[in-house]
Amino acid sequence: MATRTHSHTDESSETFDQQNLLNHPKKEICAFDNADIAALRVSGAFPDKAIIKPFDQTVRSDVSSSEWICFPAYPFSLGLQYPLPEFMMQFFRKTGLSFSQTMRMVWRVLIVLNQIKALNIPDLCIEDIPIAYRLRSHGSSRFLLFSTSCNPLILKATKYKDGWQRKFFFVRRHSITEGNSLPVTWLTTGRV
Repeated sequence: MATRTHSHTDESSETFDQQNLLNHPKKEICAFDNADIAALRVSGAFPDKAIIKPFDQTVRSDVSSSEWICFPAYPFSLGLQYPLPEFMMQFFRKTGLSFSQTMRMVWRVLIVLNQIKALNIPDLCIEDIPIAYRLRSHGSSRFLLFSTSCNPLILKATKYKDGWQRKFFFVRRHSITEGNSLPVTWLTTGRV
């Protein structure tokens, strides 16, 4: 059951609907603060006109909001910029997953596949992913790509770093390309 949370920013009318999907919500308090947001702005990961919400420790990554979209910091630490490459955007359109419920290994797989597509195989498409991977939940309605072979297509994609779930931020939907068409809620059942 969703509960409504009021943001503690200067825009007191903002509300976020808590989906209550996190297994350990107290362990997933946001650790991406205003200094991190300032560094993100300087990095050029988002267009100058993108409105990034100030740090708010009370809002979790599994909230739904028609005004804000939650992004994990991880893919931007790898040099990605918004808007994401079309190949990657197709993945999110097809699966319906929110960016913030997508585990780090999915981002690594998508980045490598996007590079392979750009350099060697222009016909590679999102519909080819199920040949090598299946979408699978990994607790708290987060999803990863599970290799269907003993020899994964991309090695070491499952490398894990503790605390990545706590690094996220929000961008106002209307301030970015395609923002209003991005998922509002987390899925509880994945599809590829």
